[in-house]
Amino acid sequence: MKVFAYPLLLCCLMLTACQDDSKTDPESTTPTTAAQPTTPATSTAPASANNVSTPAGSSGESGFVPQGYQKVWSDEFDYTGLPDTTKWGYQTGGYGWTAKELQNYLKADPDNVGVENGVLRITALEERIGRNPYTSTRLVSKGKAEFDQGYFEVRAQVPSGQGLRSSFWMVGDTVSKMGWPNAGEIDLFEHYGKFPTVMNAAVQNFDNYWSKGNQMGGSKIVKDAETAFHVYSLEWTETELKFGVDGEVYWTYQQPAGRGWRGYPYRWPFYMAATLAVGGVRGPQTPPTPDAFPANMYIDYVRVYQK
Repeated sequence: MKVFAYPLLLCCLMLTACQDDSKTDPESTTPTTAAQPTTPATSTAPASANNVSTPAGSSGESGFVPQGYQKVWSDEFDYTGLPDTTKWGYQTGGYGWTAKELQNYLKADPDNVGVENGVLRITALEERIGRNPYTSTRLVSKGKAEFDQGYFEVRAQVPSGQGLRSSFWMVGDTVSKMGWPNAGEIDLFEHYGKFPTVMNAAVQNFDNYWSKGNQMGGSKIVKDAETAFHVYSLEWTETELKFGVDGEVYWTYQQPAGRGWRGYPYRWPFYMAATLAVGGVRGPQTPPTPDAFPANMYIDYVRVYQK
């Protein structure tokens, strides 16, 4: 397996790439596994030094890493300020993206993104900029850290509130040439505020994607997803993708026979993305409510392991 870590690019080049991708690499959508609606919580416990504990295991490791894998990249967010620019960049704009979302993704605005108390915070705010009544952040590792297969862990806590969609996902770096969904997308986790206890995983590719109506995905009940940190994981191999929560695999996508890259485009480097979106036409189409803001998604760490 290969790891692709790129040197820091000039900001202008990075922004240009982000604008190009804004029309081609959307986030994922409604999971195909049915989930029962539940009443959303009305508040989210903020991250602090008191509720961000070191994961179990030696050297702070989760204890869920499969045998044979070694860490090749991570961001522990053990600093203060904006996210590390050698690891993360931004995709910006208020295009509505392909899901007709309502937020304007801003670049490095400390009101929308920051690292405090060892935790990354992505914040959605009810504030109008141009045509968009909300602001947020779309953080990406594009051009800085891209990976072909491996085991990925994200320890996160998601916000409550209707109209919110919290996601950590990955996009094939060929998206600018092949377009979406041909380049592939892997949704390591996705959470809709309308269903506070349901965590989702999904894949998008040429054969299966949301607007075609046949997206492939799975769901798991995580009763305190909005008030506690959990480890969300992906094991990506040559033939399958396994999605888990706290070490328990709950959904597996296997390479379909005879479809080649059309059914399994997970054969080239992918970059990572962390987003907190507002509104849109995917998933439960519920309007955002004022009591949901400010909304905060917290990430304790992102770790990548390979054999």
